[in-house]
Amino acid sequence: MSRAPNRNPAPGSRTSVTEREFTRSNRLSGRVVLITGASRGIGQAIAQACALEGACLALASRSRKLIHEAAAGIPGAFPFVADVTSAKSVGQLFKLVRARYGRLDVLVNNAGVFTYKPFSRTTLSDWETNICTNLTSLYLVTRAALPLLRRSGNAHIINILSVSSRKAFPNCSAYCASKFGALGLTRVLAEELRAHAIRVSAILPGSTSTRMSDEFDFAVDRRRLLQPSDVAAAVLSALLLPARAAIDEVLLTPSQGSLAEHASTRKSRR
Repeated sequence: MSRAPNRNPAPGSRTSVTEREFTRSNRLSGRVVLITGASRGIGQAIAQACALEGACLALASRSRKLIHEAAAGIPGAFPFVADVTSAKSVGQLFKLVRARYGRLDVLVNNAGVFTYKPFSRTTLSDWETNICTNLTSLYLVTRAALPLLRRSGNAHIINILSVSSRKAFPNCSAYCASKFGALGLTRVLAEELRAHAIRVSAILPGSTSTRMSDEFDFAVDRRRLLQPSDVAAAVLSALLLPARAAIDEVLLTPSQGSLAEHASTRKSRR
């Protein structure tokens, strides 16, 4: 198996992770992990956590600049530019992954968008962007990945969803619709792929401190939120279970409650 070369972190980069900062246990050594939406936030944190365990990382994003910067700061990572809402782009991504690694053991579907506005102001473009990025991309990427995953013998698909996959929130119609659908698809995949030795897990984080938090129309105290590293820890816990065990779903929430609860509390006090 061809292994991606380690890359030196950009000098002075706050997101760079050097070999010296890693305490490697190599529990994912020899395993190829593909992460979409990996240029920042949760995707980048998952990549860093998997690098700690010696994984060979294929990092995908539609931003060439951002994904190259992210991969440069993570040992064992290689960048791929891809638009996961495009069947043609996804097909090309997997041609490149197959040519470089010849295998795939873990797929992390992480790419996503978020629209926060009342239903009456949600445009068709808002709707289609959420559905395409949060739901259709799972269909496209997972279908393209299956031929490689089936060869692994111990493959794992992890879909990064949301608490909004199970609970409706006001001003999140397009987002909730896409995430409810994504959880339904994840559950079907878990049933269908079990016979092929492919585990499927859904991680459902609550409010997390990422760029999506900027979409809210109220002030956000990021100290109350989950951090991307918290979500990455949940992903790693699922990946490191023995093959005989599977985590179906993980609901991960801020210990001090959701943003929606804090917002309603503030309004009631006014």
